[in-house]
Amino acid sequence: MTTPDQPDRGAEAQLDEGSAPPAEFRVRPTAVAEKAAPARRTSVTFYLSEGLRNRARAAYRSTSFEEQDSSWSEMINKALIAEVERREAEYNSGETFAASEEPLSPGRPIGF
Repeated sequence: MTTPDQPDRGAEAQLDEGSAPPAEFRVRPTAVAEKAAPARRTSVTFYLSEGLRNRARAAYRSTSFEEQDSSWSEMINKALIAEVERREAEYNSGETFAASEEPLSPGRPIGF
């Protein structure tokens, strides 16, 4: 059994023999973020590679019981919260960015 600061490396080790993931990928969402349930839910559509989708689904299937994920959506929410919190810490002194209902610009940003 692993602890929050010692992630289970079983599936990870099979995917990438011997190399540890960067520290930012082992960050756990804050306790507050894990317990905060939005009053209103919405669906989000985005694109990802088939390989990443399959890898994420395999991770979910293999660890959902141990991680106490009630659904695939909950695991995706945890992953998104971890990345948002990492960016808040890196670029906004740990403070949340101002939220907005304004739609994002479509397509790729120029220059990428």
